[in-house]
Amino acid sequence: MAQLILTEEQARIVAGATEPIHLCDPRGNIVAILKPAFTAEDLAEAKQRLASDGPRCTSEQVQAHLRALQEEWDRTGGFDRDYMRAFLGRLQAEDAR
Repeated sequence: MAQLILTEEQARIVAGATEPIHLCDPRGNIVAILKPAFTAEDLAEAKQRLASDGPRCTSEQVQAHLRALQEEWDRTGGFDRDYMRAFLGRLQAEDAR
């Protein structure tokens, strides 16, 4: 696998990105589009949840959900964000019972 080492400034920009970043060659041609791990919407949702009095998950519940997600990923061969959120919703509903 090829590896590209970023400068400190580039790494800071990538780490702080909440929108896709266009990676360009020296002539300005886009060679790739880097999508951030977390979007601005993800961060806004996390902040909203932190500010709410809603239910919280224990670290054990989080770890169980992550294991269940991995098992589902392996079983299905992968899934998109909508499927993941629906699957997590079912797990959370089971936890509430």
